[in-house]
Formats: sequence, structure tokens, C-alpha cells
Amino acid sequence: MAKIKFYIPDGHLEKKTLELFKRAGFIIEISERGYNPEINDDEIEMKRLRPQDFPFVISLGRGDVGISGSDILAEFKLNYPDKADEVVELLDLGLGRTKLAVAVSEAALPGVKTISDFKEYAREKGAKGKKVVVASEYPKIAEEYLEGHGISAIIRKPAGKTEAWVIPPKPEADMVIDTTETGTTLVANRCLVIDYILEATARVIASKTALESDKKGKIMEIIELFKGALEAKGKVNVYMDVINPDDLEGVIEIIKNYVEKPTISELRGGGYDIFILIDEKNLKYILPKLLEKGASKISVSDTRMVLG
Repeated sequence: MAKIKFYIPDGHLEKKTLELFKRAGFIIEISERGYNPEINDDEIEMKRLRPQDFPFVISLGRGDVGISGSDILAEFKLNYPDKADEVVELLDLGLGRTKLAVAVSEAALPGVKTISDFKEYAREKGAKGKKVVVASEYPKIAEEYLEGHGISAIIRKPAGKTEAWVIPPKPEADMVIDTTETGTTLVANRCLVIDYILEATARVIASKTALESDKKGKIMEIIELFKGALEAKGKVNVYMDVINPDDLEGVIEIIKNYVEKPTISELRGGGYDIFILIDEKNLKYILPKLLEKGASKISVSDTRMVLG
């Protein structure tokens, strides 16, 4: 079988992607300016590019798998409907959560508070023979959104920072449609969000052709490891002894509020060994109660993966 070519993103998704691979048992060595990271798996080769390119290059069969945003995937499908079926979404990683925001400058358009207000502004400008200008890294999504609201506009994909296009004096655009994680940058530049189009997260996408080849098995193995790593996030292993058999019922009474089926084994010489998997946030509630009910030698360890 030929190697799986896996695209990993640079930019804001890179750190989260590398952490995910590490939790799934992979070791990746990557240089700051390098494009071909090394991975401890002879069946995988990697390349680092901007995630905006992944759906397109994967649709051409230049690579097999990648991690890209659902907003990027949506824009790709609108731009290349003939290639949309060549890219298959395999897993929502829930990472890099962002929103696609519709925003205007409070200083430039103080009267615009909603998309309906902007529609009226665009209508008034149109009556004077001019169109509003909208800057967005997602021109097709922007076009579909604006058409849905009955707004005719000139849409431009900026080469640099999108929000800069609405900053006075004499802004280059009347509106921006841009991704935001916290909204801090927009607020700092006195931009008002008047609507949200969608919420996006990182997704694992793959080539339809690769999934129809002998590469499918390896690709799905990676997906299962990612699922296991995601399932384990925020969870911890808790081990304890219950030396006095009479204390077992009281300990189980506490545990059942957090775990449906704990693992219970008899200790040689009497007593029990108990293992549970719980959310880390519950530790501060359950540990004191377990000690009170007779549990001892309680140990806690991180959980890397939960499979099956």
C-alpha cells in the first residue's frame, strides 16, 4: 500500500492538531519553516499547508487526508460544485471553534445595528447608483448570504486583514464577513457584529478516491485513534482500594452518581480494588466522599484515549 498523504494545517489550528496527534499516540517533528513534518509511522507522510487549500488539493487527488475548517469546506463546495463529492467529511474534531461574523464599523455606519439596517443602507446607496462593498475571505458564502437578504453588493476577497477594510477614515468596504474566535479583534477596532452566518469547527476530510482504495483501512484506523483521543479529553482514571468489605456498599453509593458500571476486583487477602473513569471536573466532589466512606490508596492518572 502507498503511504497516506496527510495534510496538517499551519496557523491557529496547528497547535491543536499536533496535540491531537500526540494524544492519539503519534510523534511529529516539525520545524518552524518546514513543509514536510516527520511522523513516527512509516505508512504516513505529511505536508503542512494553509487549511484553506486542503479541500481543493484533496479533490484533485494530490493528497488523501487533511484537517480543515467546516467553513473552508462550505466555501469550497460553493466554489467547486463539480468537485464537492470528491471530498468526504469523516470526523468533526470540535477544535478551533469559530463563528463567521457579519460586521460593520460603528464609526463609519453608526446607524446600522442589524442586517435589516444594512439592507436599507445598501438600498439608499443603490438609489444613488452605487453598490455597497463587502470584504470577506469567504466570497461565495458572503454572496449566498447577501442574496438571501436581498442585498446587491460588490464582494472582494482581501489579501490581508479583513477587518481593516471597514476602518475609517474612508473605509474600503461597508461590511466585512469574517471568522472570529472571541470577537476581541473586532471590538478593538470598533466593529459591531450585526449577524452570524455559521459556526465552524475543524474537520477531518478525505479523498473519495483514497477511501475507495486500499488506503481506506489505514485512514479509518487514524480516525478511530482520533475519536479515542477526543473521548478521553477531560477524563481521568481513578483507582482505589476498599479494604473493609463492609465499606463497599457505601463507596458504590457514591460512585454510582458518576459512573454506571465501575470495575470491581477482589483483593488477595480481602477487600476490593475499584477502577472508574470520570470527568476531571468531578474529582473535587467525589474524592472527599470516597475517603469518608472508607476508600483508601486513591490514585488519579490522566486518560490518553478511550476506545470501543
